[in-house]
Amino acid sequence: MKKQYSLFFLIFLFSFGINFYHAQDSKEITSLKNKLNAAKIDIDRAKLSEEIANTYIDTKNIDSALVYGKISLSSYKKLNNIEQIGRSNLFIGNLLTQKMNISESEKYLIEAEKYLNKTENYDKRALNYYLLASVNSINKNSKVANEYCNLILNLDQQKRIKDKKLVLLAYQRLFQNNFAQENLVQGYKSLNTYIEFTKANFPEYLYQAYNLAGIFYLSNKDFRKSLKYFDESLTLANKSKDDFKIANSKMFIGNIYSETKQYEKARSFLEDSKQYFEKNKLNDNLKMIYYYLSDIDFKQKKYEKAETEINKSLALSSDKDPMYNYYVCQKGLINLNGLLDENIDFKTNLEKQNELKNLIRLQSQNLDYFENQKTIVASEIFIQNYEALYKAYEKLGNYEKALFYLKKFDAKSEETYGLEKMKSFADTQSDFELQEQKAKIELQEQTKRFQLQKEIELKALKFEYEKKQAAAKTEEERRRLLLEEDLKRKEIQIKYEEQQKAANLKFLKEKEISKINQEKKDAVAKAELETSKSEKNMWAIGAALSLLLLGFAGYSYNQKRKDNKKIAEEKQKSENLLLNILPHEVAEELKEKGTTRAKHFDEVSVIFTDFVNFTANSEKIGVQEVLNELNICFTEFDSIMEKHGLEKIKTIGDAYLAVSGLPVSNKEHAKNAVKASLEILSYIQQRKLQHPNALDIRIGIHSGPLIAGIVGVKKFAYDIWGDTVNTAARMEQNSASGKLNISEATYQLVKDDFAFEYRGKIETKGKGAMDMYFVSPS
Repeated sequence: MKKQYSLFFLIFLFSFGINFYHAQDSKEITSLKNKLNAAKIDIDRAKLSEEIANTYIDTKNIDSALVYGKISLSSYKKLNNIEQIGRSNLFIGNLLTQKMNISESEKYLIEAEKYLNKTENYDKRALNYYLLASVNSINKNSKVANEYCNLILNLDQQKRIKDKKLVLLAYQRLFQNNFAQENLVQGYKSLNTYIEFTKANFPEYLYQAYNLAGIFYLSNKDFRKSLKYFDESLTLANKSKDDFKIANSKMFIGNIYSETKQYEKARSFLEDSKQYFEKNKLNDNLKMIYYYLSDIDFKQKKYEKAETEINKSLALSSDKDPMYNYYVCQKGLINLNGLLDENIDFKTNLEKQNELKNLIRLQSQNLDYFENQKTIVASEIFIQNYEALYKAYEKLGNYEKALFYLKKFDAKSEETYGLEKMKSFADTQSDFELQEQKAKIELQEQTKRFQLQKEIELKALKFEYEKKQAAAKTEEERRRLLLEEDLKRKEIQIKYEEQQKAANLKFLKEKEISKINQEKKDAVAKAELETSKSEKNMWAIGAALSLLLLGFAGYSYNQKRKDNKKIAEEKQKSENLLLNILPHEVAEELKEKGTTRAKHFDEVSVIFTDFVNFTANSEKIGVQEVLNELNICFTEFDSIMEKHGLEKIKTIGDAYLAVSGLPVSNKEHAKNAVKASLEILSYIQQRKLQHPNALDIRIGIHSGPLIAGIVGVKKFAYDIWGDTVNTAARMEQNSASGKLNISEATYQLVKDDFAFEYRGKIETKGKGAMDMYFVSPS
């Protein structure tokens, strides 16, 4: 069961946390109803109906609030009160949105827009835009949803919105909409904008912002960043002593540990949350807890326990619950996978064959429900079901159906986790963080410089007036000098405060310019991507025509035998060439499926090597001689990589890039990377003793997560992306001739296996000061 958190994220985006129940009318409501029945004129009826509706809202009786909201609207229509008609439509639309009656709510909100746009009540207009953005986001009209959010931001730029929380909601909705549409790049950008706005204007709402950030990174399998944000949200919850928030954060942290297969830790956090939710009868949250516990059992193939837990979710739910069909689908997947995992020959065991057919039928019905939904459905629902159904049909021997669902599984997986999508996200994240860090460092340096200059001026001023005080002859003159010194001190303070404000403003402007430039780059990249897709389509057509022509060439038996021999030889050559370009596992996937998907690796170690003074040596001993030396060294490096189980990625000029821990995960990735690097250093040292023209080398290693996959269609290559790669490059750049320099992250993984020289914190380009270590040769 993969990425179940994305399902709950949809509810987190679009539900409003209101429980619907009917209570007996209070004395206040009864009194208001009596006044309404006695009212003779429309204005009184309109106001009293509105008051009753609001009172019902206070008691969370939404259905009754809707009834009286509609009575109020009818009365205001008779009065032709433009603003009140707009406000009443907004009130009803808001309540219907909370009840997830999206089609009805949209009608009222569109009507509210028509009337409120004729008024100068900009806050109500902004609230209506926000709800319309939410409705369109649910209905998968992402472009329209974003347009409504931008209308709010435009009103804010015109300084027409009084309640800044509406602006906060707009930034939040922009992120939620991009994320729900699985637009990773725009989701990442809008998330950072939302968090920055929250920090600057509403720090009291950072808890929710950090939770959303945690869910975003969790869905993209960046578990470190996800855990960082959930830890921050838990810290805020503990500071505020809010038990509900504490339980909520622990629930999400438990889910991270489940995703990283730390099941005992996961259960511990989830059980803590469960106790609080059970004690306070918070059934909506309990449903999620049982779902997560079911997921842990499912992953451990404890299918009976998994079913017991999901049944608890269903018992607390009903068919009116937006999550009900997700729970039903989950139960179906548990039962289907449980049966598939039994050691059964379904072709001979008719009883089990019928049981499997029945489960397939039920799960197909569950899938039909989601495929017919007009609102957003998490992609993982389709991926899970397509995978389960193709495996089930394969077990039955129905290979036509199995192939049908396998193709759907591959297509949806590529759409959701495709290389182009993941690479674009990784590049944007890296660029954004690099630019932001650079701007921050510049601001910090400027702030330090201002502080130093201010202190120097103040000391000079003090020294000057101490001399004047010593020379003063009367008490009156001394008092005058004290006042004069105090005035000049204040002038210096003001001057530097203004300079600091200007520096801060410049920092913010540069961030905005950087954002605009990035948007331009994205537009260019999008155009290039369309071109790339066209090329890919043309390539596919060409391949199909080639296969067609090949089919017409097979008439002669004797000729066919000769052709088969040649084809086998050429095929072997092609396979050897493919294995020379791609890792074995990736090449096999490409041959089997015709495509490969980019993959996220949580723990790998990246090696960068670089020859010292390469350009100077080229000029000194000649280009050809240096190229020969490079070829000899890189050939030896390839052998060393193969010996220690590392994957060579590429050479970039005189630099050599390799990675340990992919495409097959390896707990010893850091240790193997260090061993390979030390062997390279030893080889270079020996070569320098034997050859006068041998080159000096420096090496850097960093460990962490990254994305890897195939780039391009023509002259394609296996490549890696992410901040881990950038940091490894910084380690190499800050290494020394004949030395292996590693980061703190790598050191923590190998500190018991080698000897080290701690170098302290060293300033790096774009990343600030970082702890570094030289590894000592054994």
